[in-house]
Amino acid sequence: MNKLSVFFREYYAVFAGFACIFAILLFLTTSPRGHSFTNQFFDPLRITTSREDVVIVGIDDKSLQEFGAWPFDRSIFALLTKALDDDKARSIIYDVLFLEPRSGDNAFKDALVSAGTPVVLASKIENGNYLASYLAPLSSPRIYSSLANVEPDSDGKVRRYPLPYIGTSACVQTLSQTAFGIAIFKQPDCKESSNVMFRYPTQIPVYSLSDILSNKITAEKIKDKTVFVGSVSLDLLDHFVGITGEKIPGVYVHASIFTSLLNKESDRNSTLAEIALLLLLYMGATVTLVYRSKSLMGQLGALIALLGSSIAIALSLFSQGVQIPVPWLVASIIVTGAYITLYRFIKERKKSEYVQSLFSKYVHKDVLKELIRTSSSLDFSGEKRDMSILFSDLRGFTTLSESLSPEELTRILNAYFSAMTSSILNEKGTIDKFIGDAVMAFWNAPLHVHDHPTHAVKAGLHMQQALLDFNEKHGTSLAMGVGVHRGEVIVGNVGSEERVNYTILGDAVNLASRIEGLTKKYGVLTIVSEDIKDSVHDANILFRKLDVITVKGKAKPTVLYEVKHAREEVKAIFEEYEKAFADYQTGKFDEAEIIFKTLADNGDGPSLTMLERIPHVRKLAWDGVWHFDEK
Repeated sequence: MNKLSVFFREYYAVFAGFACIFAILLFLTTSPRGHSFTNQFFDPLRITTSREDVVIVGIDDKSLQEFGAWPFDRSIFALLTKALDDDKARSIIYDVLFLEPRSGDNAFKDALVSAGTPVVLASKIENGNYLASYLAPLSSPRIYSSLANVEPDSDGKVRRYPLPYIGTSACVQTLSQTAFGIAIFKQPDCKESSNVMFRYPTQIPVYSLSDILSNKITAEKIKDKTVFVGSVSLDLLDHFVGITGEKIPGVYVHASIFTSLLNKESDRNSTLAEIALLLLLYMGATVTLVYRSKSLMGQLGALIALLGSSIAIALSLFSQGVQIPVPWLVASIIVTGAYITLYRFIKERKKSEYVQSLFSKYVHKDVLKELIRTSSSLDFSGEKRDMSILFSDLRGFTTLSESLSPEELTRILNAYFSAMTSSILNEKGTIDKFIGDAVMAFWNAPLHVHDHPTHAVKAGLHMQQALLDFNEKHGTSLAMGVGVHRGEVIVGNVGSEERVNYTILGDAVNLASRIEGLTKKYGVLTIVSEDIKDSVHDANILFRKLDVITVKGKAKPTVLYEVKHAREEVKAIFEEYEKAFADYQTGKFDEAEIIFKTLADNGDGPSLTMLERIPHVRKLAWDGVWHFDEK
């Protein structure tokens, strides 16, 4: 029992480390970005053989020059349908939306009804609604309406069959699937297709619509072929990103899917269970081989052998249509090998003494290392720089402090500042100072920080979450206002010979502080300026336009935004508020009050603020800007 206890005391940290590595790798592997990384590894291999029975008739620049501006008169498509029908095309698939009546419809309808060739007309899903071609219900069993939506992966590249569902139940066939059914009289499984990736042919013949109608393309090039019709001109903006990163027309995507279906070549990602098993096998093999190898060369040899085998197995399975996450298997081998190697070297060593310079208390450790490396080229005497500034201030701390002893108050405050500091430093920020229970921080100095407004906003959101965790841990009910602004300031060492502080000065600093103070006015936690909002492009962050104001001493209006993590319920509230705010700004107070009241009844602070303000605004010569007279 004693030996077992010693064993666990010595090795539990190692086992915990392996468990963490496995959990992290499994999470990364199965995340959207993880799948994207795997897909990118296999993209150069995602090629299939071209087919002679699939062609594209392109609406190209030549056609636009000949037939005029887009959209064309529908009589053009009537002529095209008749020409392709006369040339004995196997099927005609239009990647062109005919959702509303236009000139030339009668001729087009006649051509569709009289054609002996099956014709597929494009439809689309928009805002959850299925919009079919209004020409599809014509009295002909050879006219179909099918989905033309293209669904890029998270990295923007198109690899996957379009999602075939509206909502959770109604299955809709895509253009390529309908064409597939017409071509060989078999419909692929709709549910399965949304999880399968297609392959791109080496080349698909593309004929100009203009050349078809002028008989420059012989009937032999059309006969018994499935013909996709769609835009290939850059001016028509129907382009997507292919697996090599180049722009490709949407019609080429559908023709490629169709080709892949006919060739019966498609790929699927490994399941969660398969991925977990692969990671465990390779991590176990790495631990066994590397730990048992006594020499450095032996360890390197074991790692190379494992890496080579993982790539060989991955390529073999890919030829059978299965993608295993080889980049992550390689990562598991490297990370596990590095971890077990480090463990061997540090097993009997104690931790070195933890030393921290004064500056490390204000910047992240990675920033500190870079400061030390580049210190000779840095100038702390003062310079103008575009920066993001954050102020935060606790609410309810004064009341709490009255009930605590000095020792307990200090402990609570130190714990709070530690939580806030981590949130700022992890987002590459610099702590300027603590003012009572307030925090001031900035970004883009002393080192330049790419996309510093986004880091500042994320830090503010992390601080709010850290405060929630703090409240839960310490049994407190504190709230915090956060204000973030971007502007040009002076940054450098300021102070006396005895005491110097690296800080920032300027109007942008004052405005950031004012913005933080306004969080109380609107009953929100975090407010940013328009300068910040316009610089942040992150789908996980939502902004609500709160107000257009001037602060005391400033004539130029400032646009305020509330910021939160993106969630559907938050998005709905933000959108409703912004509708009401647009009415409020343009003087449509009655319409604005209706929406504001509904939101206020559900606890929305800014809406309540606006309801209280509107009676005063009605008496003003309203210009859409609210002027704060107090600081």
